[in-house]
Order: sequence, then structure tokens, then C-alpha cells
Amino acid sequence: MNNQWIDKFRAYPKVHSLLEKAFSSELFKRILRGSFWNAILNFFSKGVSFIGTVIIIRLIGKEAYGEFGMLNSTIAMFGMFTTFSISQTATKHIAEFRDLDRPKAGRIIGLSFLFSATMGLLIFTIVQLTAGMLATNSLNAPHLEGSLRLMATGMLFGSLNGAQYGVINGLEAFKENSFLGILLGITLTIMKIALTYWFGFYGAVLGMTIEPFVTYLATFYLIRKLLKRSQLKIMFAGALKEYKILFNYSLPSLLSGLLIFPTNWYTMSLLATNKEGGYDDLADFNVANQWFNVLIFITYILVSSFLPIFSDLWAKKEYQKVNRIVKNASATILAIFIPISIIFLIFGESIGKIYGVEYTGVGILIFVSVFTLIPQSLCIVLNNVLVASGRLWTSLLVFAAWSITFIGLTFALLSYSSMGLVISRLIAFVLYLIILFLVYRSYYRKSKLQTQII
Repeated sequence: MNNQWIDKFRAYPKVHSLLEKAFSSELFKRILRGSFWNAILNFFSKGVSFIGTVIIIRLIGKEAYGEFGMLNSTIAMFGMFTTFSISQTATKHIAEFRDLDRPKAGRIIGLSFLFSATMGLLIFTIVQLTAGMLATNSLNAPHLEGSLRLMATGMLFGSLNGAQYGVINGLEAFKENSFLGILLGITLTIMKIALTYWFGFYGAVLGMTIEPFVTYLATFYLIRKLLKRSQLKIMFAGALKEYKILFNYSLPSLLSGLLIFPTNWYTMSLLATNKEGGYDDLADFNVANQWFNVLIFITYILVSSFLPIFSDLWAKKEYQKVNRIVKNASATILAIFIPISIIFLIFGESIGKIYGVEYTGVGILIFVSVFTLIPQSLCIVLNNVLVASGRLWTSLLVFAAWSITFIGLTFALLSYSSMGLVISRLIAFVLYLIILFLVYRSYYRKSKLQTQII
């Protein structure tokens, strides 16, 4: 990589020295490459998806969008069981063994595919058998039973996609994944808009069902090329020998997921069924939550390479470097999201108008959702350290405090409708951050002291 452009900063010695030091580090270059391509992918895919969602919202109306959001949340909750955190598990172990032990890497890939397919079929069957009960008793919307059954088909292929993305990330094929993601994002968004335009609410449901199937086909084609280039093979024979990674790594991650998705789903269902017109309130929350989901990609881009780096540094007992990265990342998050939050505080109401006159008054909801990104993003950075240091069970226990707080506050503030829900989430993340920081500081000081004693 040609770094002659750095010489243009010689007039600023501190900046020049910082850039020269950074770009002479191979580790920094790996972080930069991964973050760059992840940024490109997220920018286009999130941007296109955001525009598509706004159009779909306007096409189907407010109450229907509230129902559509509840369906998505329900399927996402069940989908969490199908993936069993296999994507993150595959990424870590394939990256670890792709050069050192290719047969083992091949068996891990095979295990990932077998397990995701098995779990996908199991959960798909459960949803089909319980769709009527869920729609009637949990969603208070019996007419959504057919849509729930249909979207469960997409969930089946979504579980396979989780394993496939784990392989792609484990091979660090960020560039290829970005190009494919951009192409799929544009094509599938156009398809979903067209289906919604022609068939209304059920067209939107059909689009969400078809999307993971098309993604699966395209991603599998990419994986075949990547495996050939990396001289790896999918090995189903002997794949069960690697079962321990599921329990040592996937299980605590899954249990954390068992808290995330059901907690979000349950709090949303409380809002939807709280009173007459609850789905209108849920639509307001979904609009605010859309900005939360769009902007969180900034954090994920920033920390996309942190897990392997933290793992490497922690194993080498270079705790001060870990702490330095945590401090710099935290400062960057504050520098990014505080100004963004101020912008949404000032212009939130005007931004809300793009969804239509029905959403007048959602500006403050959007602001609170965006502001919540500050504590959540800081939590993501600190939690990466816990995972990298092998303290996944500690991470799970701390996250349990978030879940209990969120649900408890939602009950307490439900009379404030959608505002009560976004405030509950904000307070829960602030408490989560405080506990996580105290745990991190305790582990950091203890580990640093042990190093000094040795």
C-alpha cells in the first residue's frame, strides 16, 4: 500500500507521526480493510433498506406497519434459536484453523451447516404447529396466522445464511461479501417494494419470505468460490467431532440471544396489546426503532475487528493495549453519537414527517432511540473484551440484569405508551453499561496485577 500521501501532513508533526505509526502496523491495516468493506456494505445495504422501508410504510399504512413489525420481531425471536450463535462461532474457529488445520476447519464448516439446517427445520416445525396460538394469544391478531406461517419459511433459509456468513467472515472475504451484499440489497429492496405495491400487506410479507431464500442461493455460490480459493472443503464426515465448540462458545452466546430477542419481542407485545390502538403505538415505536437500527451499524463497523484483536492481545497478556483500544473506541463513540443525537433533538419532528402525517409527534421518540445508541455502543465495546477473555458466562449474567430491568421498567411505564418503551430501554442500557464497566475494570486490574507479579 502506497503511503506517500502521509507526507502531506509533515507540517503537522503530531498528526504525521500518528499516521505513520498507524499505517506501518499490519494489524491496523487488517482492521482498516475489514472496517472499510464493512462500512461500504452497511452504508449501501442499510441506506437502500431504509429507503425501501419508508416506502413500504407509506404503502401499507400505520396499523398494518405495526402488525408487520410485530411479525418481523416474532420471526427474529424464533430465528435466534435456529442460528444458535453459529455465525460468530464459525467465524472465530474458521479464522483460527483455516491455515493451521484445514481438515478441522472443513469439519467446523460442515458442523455449522448441519447444525443450522437441523435447528432451522426444528424451529420451522414448531412455528407451523403453534402459529395459530401465537397469533391469537400472544399477538392478539388471529388474522396474522397465515403470514406467520409463511415468514417461517424464510426463517428456515435465514438459519442457513447465518452459518454461511460465519464462513465468509472467517475467511475474511469482506470485499467479496460487500459487493454481493450491495447487489442483493438493491435487487431485493426493489422486489419487496414492487410486491408491496401490487399486493399490499401480504406483498410485504411475501417479500420478507423470499429475501432470505435468494440470499441463501447467492451466498452459497460465493462460498463455493471462496473455499476453492482457500483450498478448503466442506467436510460432513467427522463433523460431529467438533461438537465441543457448540457448548464452549455457542451455548453462552445463545443464552444471551435468548435474553435479547425475547425481551425485545415481549416488551413490544406488551405495547401492542396494552390497549385499543396498541398497534398504532407500536408503529410509532417501530419508526423510532428504525433509526436506532440504521445508526447502530456505525458502532458495528467500528468494532467489527475488535473480537479477534482483543482475543490475540488478551492471550499475550497485553492488557494495556486492550485498555487503550477501549478508551479510544469509547471516545470515538461519544464524538460520533453526541452530535448525531443533538441533530435528531433539533430536527427529529421534521424527520418524522417523511413517514406521513400519521406519525406527527414521533420526533422525540426518534431522539430518545438515537441517544440510546451511546450507552449501547459503549456496552458493545466492553462486552467484546469479556467475550475475548473467555468470560462469556459473566457476560450472560450481566446481560440478564439488562433484560430484567428493561421488562420491569416497561411494565412500570406502559401507561406512557411508546415513549415509556423507549425510555425503559434507555435506562436499561445505562444500568447495563455501569455494571459492565465495573466488571471490566475489575478484570482489567486483576489481570494487570497478575502480569506484574509474574
